[in-house]
Amino acid sequence: MYFQTTNAELQNRITTLGAGFVRKLDLAPRDSSVLMLLDDSFEYLTSVLALSACSVTPITISHLQLLNPVLSVHPPSAIIVQSRFLHTLLEQLADEKEAGLHLIVVGEIDDLARSHSLKTGINLIPWTDILESGGGPLNLSAADLPTTNDVFMISYYGDEIGQPKAVQFTHQNMTAAVVSNRALFSVSTPLSGSDRILSSFSMNTPFGMGVAFQALWEGASFSVKPNIGLFKTESDKAEDSVFAAIAASRPTILYVQPSELDSLSSSVLATAKGSFLYTLAWKRKMGALLEGSLSRTTPWDRVVFEDARVKWSLSDLRSVVTAGEPSDPSTQAICSIATSVPIARAHIHPLSASPILASHPLDLQRHFPATGGSRMSKDPLHVGPPAPSVEVKLVGVSENEIDAGNDPRGELLIRGTSVGTPVSESTVPYPDGWLPSGERAIVQSNGTFKVIGRQRRTTGP
Repeated sequence: MYFQTTNAELQNRITTLGAGFVRKLDLAPRDSSVLMLLDDSFEYLTSVLALSACSVTPITISHLQLLNPVLSVHPPSAIIVQSRFLHTLLEQLADEKEAGLHLIVVGEIDDLARSHSLKTGINLIPWTDILESGGGPLNLSAADLPTTNDVFMISYYGDEIGQPKAVQFTHQNMTAAVVSNRALFSVSTPLSGSDRILSSFSMNTPFGMGVAFQALWEGASFSVKPNIGLFKTESDKAEDSVFAAIAASRPTILYVQPSELDSLSSSVLATAKGSFLYTLAWKRKMGALLEGSLSRTTPWDRVVFEDARVKWSLSDLRSVVTAGEPSDPSTQAICSIATSVPIARAHIHPLSASPILASHPLDLQRHFPATGGSRMSKDPLHVGPPAPSVEVKLVGVSENEIDAGNDPRGELLIRGTSVGTPVSESTVPYPDGWLPSGERAIVQSNGTFKVIGRQRRTTGP
């Protein structure tokens, strides 16, 4: 579903919705919290912004397996829920005897749900009723207005063994994330209001939320790939396609996982192979890449590759950011030739609303294979230096390894203005605000990092 709105209309919607939340639910600024159980949608984005503007803390979870632990350790003042998950949630809340809790429902409320709510004492309120009840200014006191260091949201995620972890982000953290994300694009071609951004990262995650805020800041169009949020099921897999999302939005900017970019690039090249000039065009494009040149306006692009990009709705594409999983070194040439746009590789983490490491979008110092084959290199691709707004360092580095001339490797620590604050007692910070990422990395002589695996830690520093 797509909405067209202006900044003024969006601000008015946020103000009205925030007033409705506080009045209808009797929420207390700086004290109440609201759990978000929504698909990625316009309602999700406006609800988060409206709550935070009233100093009410939104709580997000990265997947539904975290719902039970979150309800136990951080019971919310209210829950905003998608209608298709309402029956399941009502049954769960009835078992936990949550009488009096407010559920704000996005979508239709059927008779069975109303009957269930009457038996359990749980209040069901349509999301549209909240919006309608928000007429007139809220008139928060000066003490209740949010400041840069106030909590914007609390995000729950699962660690490597599935245990719930929580991190809180301030308004300053989210603002810094927008600034940091701007560095993922070439200075000569920054984001603008004419861009159309497509993201494969749910707004239930800090990074996904940061991408959405970046689109708002730039005034760009924004959409999220369907079926990547909380309520993804096996039956959704047929629709869970980046191809369908691209065909619908015709993006100029892509935030995708490396495997999705690989699939897109392979499809473009498979179509381009229909030209008898394909082999020659590939060799010429590869030669240009090896010389550090990246362009999609060459004669080879116009004759061989452009029609293939048009077929897959990539003709307007001008920049790509990959994140969420390691990149396959053997596919870098394929992706660069197929798209012929800058590609930034980012390394993201639940503790940060922006990438903690990111390569330059025009960095062509990659592991290009000698031919167009798919020979896989065991040496991982670097993910660049520390991203803006983030500091990183390695601890536990072996002096013997350095003396032997090897690159330093150790546990990766992070801190910075886009990095949140853990609220889990088991996460022990290092001195001076350094936080363990739970990962190991190598730093190369040019300042770029390679993430090489998980870091086992059983005790604090």
